[in-house]
Amino acid sequence: MNGFTSLLKRADHFFASLATRLPPPFNDARVRFRLQAGTAIALGMCFLVYLLLFSNLLVPLNRLATDLLYHPIAPNPNVVIIAIDSKSLDEIGTWPWPRAIHAALLDRLQAAPPRLVAFDLLFPQPSPDDDAFAATIQKNGNVLVAASGVPAAAFPSVPDSPPTFDVVILPNAKLRNAVSGIGHRTVAPDDDGVVRRIFTAIQSNGVNYPALGLAAAAHALGVTEIQYDLPARVVRVGNVNIPVDEYGNTLLNFSSPSVGIPTYSYVDVFRGVIPASTFRDKIVFVGGTGSVENEVYAIPLNLDESHTQNVNLQADLASMLLNTPPDTLKAQGALGQLALTLVFALLAGLTLPHIRPLYALALTLVYLLGLLLFAFETFNRGTVIQILYPALALLGTASSIIIFRYLFEERRRRFLTSLFRRYVPAESVGRVVDAIDRGELPLTGARRIVTVLYLDLRGFASLSEEITPETVLSTVNRYMELGLQAIQAEGGTVSKPMGDALIAIWNAPLDQPDHCERGLRTAVMIRRNLMRYQQKQNTEEKLNFGIGLATGWAVLGNISALGKVEYTLVGDTVNVAARLSAFANNNQILVDTATSSAAPNSITLRELTPVRVRGRKEPLPVWEARDEEPFDENEKEDAE
Repeated sequence: MNGFTSLLKRADHFFASLATRLPPPFNDARVRFRLQAGTAIALGMCFLVYLLLFSNLLVPLNRLATDLLYHPIAPNPNVVIIAIDSKSLDEIGTWPWPRAIHAALLDRLQAAPPRLVAFDLLFPQPSPDDDAFAATIQKNGNVLVAASGVPAAAFPSVPDSPPTFDVVILPNAKLRNAVSGIGHRTVAPDDDGVVRRIFTAIQSNGVNYPALGLAAAAHALGVTEIQYDLPARVVRVGNVNIPVDEYGNTLLNFSSPSVGIPTYSYVDVFRGVIPASTFRDKIVFVGGTGSVENEVYAIPLNLDESHTQNVNLQADLASMLLNTPPDTLKAQGALGQLALTLVFALLAGLTLPHIRPLYALALTLVYLLGLLLFAFETFNRGTVIQILYPALALLGTASSIIIFRYLFEERRRRFLTSLFRRYVPAESVGRVVDAIDRGELPLTGARRIVTVLYLDLRGFASLSEEITPETVLSTVNRYMELGLQAIQAEGGTVSKPMGDALIAIWNAPLDQPDHCERGLRTAVMIRRNLMRYQQKQNTEEKLNFGIGLATGWAVLGNISALGKVEYTLVGDTVNVAARLSAFANNNQILVDTATSSAAPNSITLRELTPVRVRGRKEPLPVWEARDEEPFDENEKEDAE
């Protein structure tokens, strides 16, 4: 046990000596304490935020926060949509249309051939027009049609494998043999009904069906085989790498539903109102709008007003892959998320404890704005940050630090200011409190060489009994006030005003290298002020005094009893000053050897016979201190 205690002491000594060698401001005890407290608060807040992150309790709120990052991207100019809208239904007829209509549309487009036509429509049932439609598809040469997985026939999700369906709705056999490819149009919104990602592929009976937009982009790039490397979280389309999750889902980067990808009415293209040349060498998506499609999806762009159809989602997928560079998105990795949360918590923890709460609040808002700007810039570079968790860590740390500062520092500082305002001059209170905060002035006790002045008022017995108590107190208060004015003028600290006595010290709590001179000048000034005041008083209201000055070691600190806290000093130096005051004749100043050795030229010292002080074997040498300027007993200057 003794060895362990010795080890702790040596460790404490090591860190204390290390602190003295640190560069400013880290050698400041207050700064080190705030850094330690801020770091502890930041780490604790990070732990709480990590618990929220891994528990998924805030997933809905996190999605809403992340949606703030989304903004419309510029669509690829080679992607267009032909929409089966209400105008088309009014002029062509109710849905579904004969497939000869679609064949006629392809013939119209063939006048200025597009690069690809992708039908975001299902053709599962045989139709009398299938032969003509299939022939037109084959003549066109680059036509994709859609398939869809049946949600009720979906198998449970398996990591590193795309969603698997027992039943997939495919085009009928004649059309399957005619088309250039099949792409699925299956969409699964998140739990809140918002579409943020899309399956890059669905699987059935061992066959992968790419998303229609992905299949269109692959055909446009001349890629015949899409590589699905889900363990590596990537799908490769030629030189384009698409970040995906463990189920092959990729985040969508959306264009504006209203002014993004150019959209033309089906009937206008069918009747030739829109020239076929408009679609030359374009990737054309044909699909239904709200008049045909039952599925209307919310997307992260201005959720209160942005809704879209499946054909827009497939066109957005193709557009973001065909842009240069591709506008693909990936979710921030788990380690990156944890690191970003820790960084912003520590940023607050290491900086905010050093400034006042109002400024800390302003700086927190600056940090929050920086987080948002960083998140937007990172989004533009293709990474989606979950901003909720670092924002929570930042705000939680900042709030905790502001509360900590109020409870443990601001209240303490106000208490210290109130405490020392009674003892030191007003202009020194702030410096005293700062010294305490820096650890330079421990309140638990410190040994210092100080100069102590002891002022003792005498003659209460001579006060006439006819004088009212109010007059007695007023007279004593005026004597004390004159003494306090002189003490404060020389930067002295009042230790104990005690009715008929006054104790003042120098070189405490702040360093004062000339503390002896200050004490001597104060004693002389008190003597002059009090004697001037005596001249103005009636005989029965005069009080005499004795002043003792001593310099030496004393212990200073807070003494608390019965809930009352006093900053005071104890030690032999105080006793010597009190004894010298008692030995002094009326209106006389007596000083000890240490104090007399530092007397300024303006003060005359006269050595007296040594006196015996209780507790000392040897007599104590004593000097009388007087101002070189003679005091005129007839001086009429008003002491006030």
